Amino acid sequence: MPHSPLQLLEGLFDQEDMRAAAHRFVLGGPFGAEPAEASAERLAHFADVGGLLIETSHSYAGGRAEAAVGEWLRRNPGVLGVATKVGHDTTGGDIPLSRATVHEHVRSALENLAVETIDVLLYHCDDPSRPIAELADTLVSLVEAGYARRVGASNWQAERLSALAVELAGRGHIPVASYQFSLAEPDPALLGGSLHADSAVLDVVREHGLPLFGWSSQARGYFARTERRQVNGRPDPYDTEDNRARRRRCVELAEQLGSRPETVALAWTLHHPEVWPSIGPRTTEQIDNSLQARRLALTGEQVNWLRHGGR
Repeated sequence: MPHSPLQLLEGLFDQEDMRAAAHRFVLGGPFGAEPAEASAERLAHFADVGGLLIETSHSYAGGRAEAAVGEWLRRNPGVLGVATKVGHDTTGGDIPLSRATVHEHVRSALENLAVETIDVLLYHCDDPSRPIAELADTLVSLVEAGYARRVGASNWQAERLSALAVELAGRGHIPVASYQFSLAEPDPALLGGSLHADSAVLDVVREHGLPLFGWSSQARGYFARTERRQVNGRPDPYDTEDNRARRRRCVELAEQLGSRPETVALAWTLHHPEVWPSIGPRTTEQIDNSLQARRLALTGEQVNWLRHGGR
């Protein structure tokens, strides 16, 4: 009998369970900032093609994103699991991660999402004023309250993430990490305070065996474009000399493989077994295009060449 999505999520990120899943992509998108019909169409299609997990945040779309996802989940209970993040207010600003505040926001998220338990609950930011042990205890208390199955953190400095992993391991939990991760490495000064999974973060991920949600896995469409553009009135954080060279190599390899540059770039992320790429398609066709990356069996030499070129 085939596994249901929520049965698979009971052992989330377990390699044996993942063999029964169609893919390990996570679905993000402009939930709450678009017509409900558009969200519903993509969510249904994502489930139909074997998706497991939706990714959103308590702060996205001015606080409307979770409710938009919840509208669909109410009509389709148990079809997809959900990951959400708390720690930002509706403007995207950091809030203090006190236990009381975090529990309050999580209870609100549960109501918005129309679920009894959040499959993956992440801190959306760090609160460096608080000891790691306190922040770990708060996460564990969410699991013990039945509010979350898995917990973790997004956008933490590598040393703080490592300390959190140690604290949670001592309490019987392996955290999930969430960072920007793609073939294109962004200019951190232009990323708006979010963090890229650089070598220090990846060292922590691998040392502690953490699953990594890699958001902006397609670098916000960078590999599908050739023209320069601005993002929110600022230069594109991915438009660097190194990334332009990576994009050229993607074009070259795509021509050899009969594929598209953005598909090759996404296939590069799948070569990293600890990474669950988060995709943000606007259409069902873009979901299907992303899934084509599974069919590109890149060699280790190609993976290295895409990233580093001839060096």
